[in-house]
Order: sequence, then C-alpha cells, then structure tokens
Amino acid sequence: MALGAALLALVAAACGSDRKLTAEEFVDEVNAEGVELRLGKPLISEDEEKEVYAVELESLAELPGSAHGHTGGSLTVHEDSGEAEDAIGACEDSADLVCYRAANIVVVLEPGGIEAQQLGVAIERLAE
Repeated sequence: MALGAALLALVAAACGSDRKLTAEEFVDEVNAEGVELRLGKPLISEDEEKEVYAVELESLAELPGSAHGHTGGSLTVHEDSGEAEDAIGACEDSADLVCYRAANIVVVLEPGGIEAQQLGVAIERLAE
C-alpha cells in the first residue's frame, strides 16, 4: 500500500496542468501507453454535473488463487484540475482504494494488482 501512496503522490504532482480531458481521451491515451483500461457504463453520481463511469483494467496475467481476472473501479471527469485535486485528496484518506489523477480525471480502483501500478506509470508518462 505504501508503494501505491508514493506513486499516487508522484502522479498527482506530475499531472497538475490545466489540461482538460474527456473520459474517452484519457482512456485512449493510457491505452496507448500499454494499459488495457476499458470505459464502462455511466454511473449515477450525487453531483449531476460530473461524469462518472465504471472502468475495468484487464489482468496482465492469471495468478494462482486470483478470484477474478480484472481490477475494477470508477473514472470521474471533473470540471477542472482543481476539482480533481480536491477529489484525490479525499480519496487518499481511504486506506483501501488506489487513486490516480491526470489533469481533470480521477480514477479510483479496487486495491491490489500490478495492473493498477501499470496505470499509474502510464499516467506519469502522459505528464512528461
């Protein structure tokens, strides 16, 4: 979990630009970095202004004893990077979620799996 928190801090710092992405643009860009992230159906949100989608990271390998072949979570499109920064701060307070931010996008994933770490590396590359 410490590795995830450290990577989160790096990614959040690296992606602090005023760039604004759509959900589809974000998914296309991280997938171009070798991640297999699938954008799912829109989810219901308390804030009708925000777009929230289910996402799924495809498993890199079948591991013995693994219950499922994917890591799931959500992707939220915020109005700007400031809103996304606030959301990532709230997510960091949760001990059992993996959270990433790129510009105005926040991805929250189930814990565990190298797939989530791969997504973090892809987001870091996008910031370069």
